[in-house]
Amino acid sequence: MINPLAQFAPLLDADLMTVALQQHLPECQAGNWQVTGCEIQHPRYKTYRLAENRERSFLSLVYHLRGRHPAATAVEQRILYARAYLGNRSQQAYTEAQANGERAIHLAELDMVGWRFPDDPAMPWLAELMDSRQIAELGQRPISAIEIVNYRPEIRCTARYCFAASDAAPARVVYGKTYADEQGRAVYTNLRALQRQSAVAFVMPEALAYDADRHTLWLEGLQGHMLTELDFTVDVAEKIPALANALAAFHQVTPPPLPVITSQQQLKEWLKKADKLSHAYPTIQPALTGLLNELRQDCPEFEVLGLIHGDFHIDQLLVLADGRLALFDYDELALGDSLQDLANFAADLYNYPYPIALIDLLVQTLFTAYSAASHNPTDPQRFAWHLRGQLLTRAYRCFIQQKPAAPQRVADFIALALRPWPLAD
Repeated sequence: MINPLAQFAPLLDADLMTVALQQHLPECQAGNWQVTGCEIQHPRYKTYRLAENRERSFLSLVYHLRGRHPAATAVEQRILYARAYLGNRSQQAYTEAQANGERAIHLAELDMVGWRFPDDPAMPWLAELMDSRQIAELGQRPISAIEIVNYRPEIRCTARYCFAASDAAPARVVYGKTYADEQGRAVYTNLRALQRQSAVAFVMPEALAYDADRHTLWLEGLQGHMLTELDFTVDVAEKIPALANALAAFHQVTPPPLPVITSQQQLKEWLKKADKLSHAYPTIQPALTGLLNELRQDCPEFEVLGLIHGDFHIDQLLVLADGRLALFDYDELALGDSLQDLANFAADLYNYPYPIALIDLLVQTLFTAYSAASHNPTDPQRFAWHLRGQLLTRAYRCFIQQKPAAPQRVADFIALALRPWPLAD
C-alpha cells in the first residue's frame, strides 16, 4: 500500500534537497548556478482517506536556496515554490500549468513542478512588485532594499521595502502585503475602521493604501523587537500583564462588519482535524477519542460574541522603543468568543523550547491578568475548552506541515490537551 508520507520524506530533508536540486534544476544543469544550501518553509501535505485515492496526495513547499554563479563569490538567495506528486502525476500538472500560461518548470526525476519566485501561479503581479520603479504608492524616493518577509505561495506574500536615510528624510520601512484574492481590500477597510477608535490599546501599523490591480495592502513599518526574540523567563513574563490589558481593551472596540465564528463552528473544524490525525497516526486514536469526548461535552452553550483578532499569537507582537506593544496581521478579524484569542496565544507558547512548567506559569499569569482587565466573563472551563481545541490545532499543523519529528510532536500536543488543567478546576 502506498505510504505518501514515506515517499515525500526525502523532499523535506534540506541536505538531500540541496544535492537533488543541484542535480535537477535547469540552471544548475546548464552550469549557470550552483546550489550551496537549502531551507524549507511552509510544507503542506494534502492527503486522502480512501486507499484508492492516496495516489492523488501531494506535497507543496517552499525551498529558500542559497547559491552562486560559478564565476562569482557572492552568495545569492533564490526562492523555489514546488509541488510534489506521486505516480508521475507531475507531468499532467506541468502540462496544465503550461496551458495556463504559467512559467513553471518540470523536475520529472523528483515528480515535481516548480515556480521560481516571483513567478506564482495565483499571483502573476508579484514580479511587478519586486521592481520598485513600478510602484506608485512608494513615491519617487529610491528604495535601498526589498526583502521577502513571508511568502505563502498562491495565498499571500509580504515584502519589506526599505528606504535609507538621507539629508531630506529619515530612514523608513513600508510593507507590501499581496494577496491572491481581494482579501486585502477588506483588511484595509477594517484596519482603517479600528484605527479611528482611540480605545485600541495595541499600536497598529498605519494602513497607507490598497492597490486593487495588484491586490496589495500597503502598511507603514514600525521599529522595535519581536516579542519572540525576548527571553521567556524574564522579558516575556514581564510583558504578560500589559499584553493582557491591551488584549482586553482590544476586545472592547466596536467592530466593523465581520464574519462570525461560533464555538459550534470551531468544534466542527476540530472534529475534522482529529479524524485526519487518527488515520495518519493510529496509535494516538484512544487519546484523540478522549479529547473529542471532552470537547463535545464541554462545548459552551452560550457565548458573548465580540471583536477578536482571530490569529493572536506571540509572533504577531512587536515591542516598541517606548515599551508599548504593536499588533500585526488583521487578516482573520472576526466576531467570536474573546477567550479564543487568549487560548490561541496560550497554545502557541507550547511551540517554544522552554520547560512546560514555565509555559504553564505564563498561561496562568495571562489568564489571571486578562480576567482582571476584561469586561466579559472569563470562565476558566470555557478557556480550558478553547485551549484544548487550539492545542489540537497545533497537533494538526505539525501533521500537514510535516514538521521534524511530526508523530512525536502530534502526540505531545494531544497529551498537553488532555491534562487536567489547573485553570479548569
